[in-house]
Amino acid sequence: TLDDRIAAATVDAYRHYQDLHADYVDEWVCTRGEMFDAVATAEQSLSAFSPELDVVVLSGYHEFRPVERRLIERLADELPMIALLPLHQDGRSGVDAVAEDALEVYEALDFETVELEPADESGQTFGTITESLYCPNPDTVPAPDTLRWRELPTPEREIRFVARELRTELANGRDPDDLAVVVPGTEAYSGYVEDTFDTFDIPHVTTAASQLNRTFTGSVVHDLLNLAEPDPRAEDLTSLLANPLVDVVDTDQANAVTAAARRRDTVSVSPLLDDLDDEAAALIEELLATLESLRTGDIEDATETLCRLLDVQFDLEAATEDYANGAEKAVEQRAYDLVDEVLSSFESLSAVNSDLSPLALFTRAFDGVPIRVPQRAAGGHVEVMGMLDARMRSFEKVFLVGVTSEHFPVTPERPAFFEEMTDAHPRFDTGDERLRGRYLFATLLANVDELTITTPETGDDESAVVRSPVLDELQRVTGIEPEDGVDDRVGSREDLQRHVAATADRRAAVSRAGDRGDLSPEQTKRTDRGLHCAANRGTAGLSDHDGVLDPETVDEVYPLSEREPYSASRIERYVECGFKFYADEVLGIEDPDDVEVVPTPLETGSYVHDVLERFFADLQDETEDGVDLTNFDRDDLATHLREVAVDELRDADFEYGGLFYERWKAELFAGLGAGESAPYEAGSKPHDAPEQGLFATFLDNELSRDGAGRPHLFEAPFGEGLPDSDAGPFTVERPDGSTVSIRGYIDRVDVSRDGEQPTLTLYDYKTGRAPYMTKTTSGTKFQLPIYLLAVAEVVDGDLFEEGSLSATYYQVRPPNDLKVPRGVESKFDSEVELRRFLNHVVPEWLGQIDEAIANGRFHTTLLSARGANCRYCDYRRACDVRHHRKREFVDKVHEDDTAYVPLRVRDDEDIEAVMSDD
Repeated sequence: TLDDRIAAATVDAYRHYQDLHADYVDEWVCTRGEMFDAVATAEQSLSAFSPELDVVVLSGYHEFRPVERRLIERLADELPMIALLPLHQDGRSGVDAVAEDALEVYEALDFETVELEPADESGQTFGTITESLYCPNPDTVPAPDTLRWRELPTPEREIRFVARELRTELANGRDPDDLAVVVPGTEAYSGYVEDTFDTFDIPHVTTAASQLNRTFTGSVVHDLLNLAEPDPRAEDLTSLLANPLVDVVDTDQANAVTAAARRRDTVSVSPLLDDLDDEAAALIEELLATLESLRTGDIEDATETLCRLLDVQFDLEAATEDYANGAEKAVEQRAYDLVDEVLSSFESLSAVNSDLSPLALFTRAFDGVPIRVPQRAAGGHVEVMGMLDARMRSFEKVFLVGVTSEHFPVTPERPAFFEEMTDAHPRFDTGDERLRGRYLFATLLANVDELTITTPETGDDESAVVRSPVLDELQRVTGIEPEDGVDDRVGSREDLQRHVAATADRRAAVSRAGDRGDLSPEQTKRTDRGLHCAANRGTAGLSDHDGVLDPETVDEVYPLSEREPYSASRIERYVECGFKFYADEVLGIEDPDDVEVVPTPLETGSYVHDVLERFFADLQDETEDGVDLTNFDRDDLATHLREVAVDELRDADFEYGGLFYERWKAELFAGLGAGESAPYEAGSKPHDAPEQGLFATFLDNELSRDGAGRPHLFEAPFGEGLPDSDAGPFTVERPDGSTVSIRGYIDRVDVSRDGEQPTLTLYDYKTGRAPYMTKTTSGTKFQLPIYLLAVAEVVDGDLFEEGSLSATYYQVRPPNDLKVPRGVESKFDSEVELRRFLNHVVPEWLGQIDEAIANGRFHTTLLSARGANCRYCDYRRACDVRHHRKREFVDKVHEDDTAYVPLRVRDDEDIEAVMSDD
């Protein structure tokens, strides 16, 4: 009898379980034990119930629960029966200890014992080993050549080793059906197996049990049930439309839905419909309306609706038949059969009363449905399976992967009370996982011709791992030691490339690989070209593979009519990196359309520019005195600025929505008042705005600038070819008389007439961080110098000639980071030196840039990785910039008379010498 304390707690726990079961489990739901009991206690004869049965074969069981024993007793009484039970020793000790229960059942039922000895030499050899495991035996059994133990540095290296071994076996003519990979830790290794086996072109199939909702077919049902909820989620809709078995909308429409969901950052489906065309929106609305009956109708109508959707609208059965081939196709077809079985079971439930909606019943029914790859689908494939799946299976060669204490044998952790309870009475005995593991290992060992065991030295996070105690016992019996070291054999093209990279003459190695057929003619040619390119890129000078084109080629692909007039930003992009400039401007490679949830930096900058321009332009009268903000009330200015910003936001027509977009607007508008025109709700969590946003901070900053010049011109155009502008050509003349044509807009011109000499101050708004002025004086930033040269075209000539010049950046960075650094003029001792820089140095630099482009100098950047923003470049994986050899590269490029080398990267000259007349 149980101890009173344990007995009382156990009875109480079971009573609570029964109460919960009665409350939450429907009457038609049966457990596995209840089904077994129903068969064992059935009044009808089993032989009469299934007269087609000649014999029952029981295999794979080594222990039985009481209800299972009663079922076996009933079967043995009425039908001929054969039970298969692998025994390695006496059936009661050693590795057979866990099988004692099954042996006693069979003996009690008077089964006739027939012993089968190993039929071949390998079976006898491995049988000798299994007979000695976990038995006191002083004699060591020599490890046969067919038993190997390989220790690799990491789990990934383990799988790569196994993949190379499999490639070798398959290349030698071994049938994939004769090979298997057994992985006790299937979840931990599944990602490595899929990726590596695909890389090595190994035909494989995972036969371990999985879940229905992990198949594409199950995902369709799962997504439809989620979309039937009262407020369906956008992620379920995008998942459904992205499913390869679903083609209710075309690919472009499916991509549009996904892009809209990411851009709006919305949880609900409803906001997405506004971003779709009428046809797609109507289709989705119709689908959602149809699914509503799963929530509101009766079980019969709901079942009919779901079946109609799957069979008619989605034509799921045909989709699974057309999907892929081999094992993947078999999995989806098996999944469809399971879905059909589950839905068919609801046909008998129409008369069963339930307080749950059909949707809740469907969700319960499909939740956690297991699925296995049909055995027929594994034909022609290497099977990857777990330890339990390998029992009672035989193969010629097996790889047992990841035999560590973490994965095998797995000992479940239970609260101490339950351990005490299960130890108190045999009825509650859950068995010993260690004994089960020993038995499964011995059974696997006895059923193969060759076994290779692999273990990792460290885990994924470089933590130490402990070998399975089963290996300690195997080592005690056989004296086997692991082979360690890295496996560097060539088993895939990836391995081949690594080996070629380590050879001295790579091009010769590639040629030999092509001659042997390891590489196809196309691959050989492409790889040879790549090596030739890499060799040239490995040198410091400019070669044909360093973005160098002939002038004649430039005239064809990027003629003068397309180059000029230049913009300041285009010139700066070239100086930043010629290769990126070539890819963007010459080849016209467009950046991938990243799905953004807020306006991009470019969109934000354009919007802020438009707002600030209109703010001043609308206040300006027809006088030449500019805008004096002190003549206006601060509240009136805030209202005006808010109205302009809202109007421009409406004109921008941004297609964004969701939390992040609300935050973006709050960072701009906070502090401008809470009028009806405010585009966000101030203080609504979780979007609590900063106290002062960008526009309010800008207004306060402008009002506090005592003594500064008055804003005079806004977005003033210069140069020809600009939209909504009739400005004539603007050219910068070099000292040799040649010219460079430029165009653009000056963001803002302030004029001060308070002193003896008028002052012209030019501003370039930056919604990002403003560059350092030294980048302007060292030949990498040209916006401010070009503005200063062009301002003569947009203001009165006398004002330019007589006035004092100033130019700086005006940092307007959301949410409220405003800064107006000292202007470029601060880098010069006098107005004369500034104008000398503008009239002589800058034109010469611009001319050199124009010549470099015309002569095809599109090499990679000469700046540092930070200076060229390499971290954010879309071409960083292709350009092969080698910053550790930057100095040598700059020196070589400087020897090229047609290349432009910024003063910033040159050591042989200083700015004073460059800017002098000498």
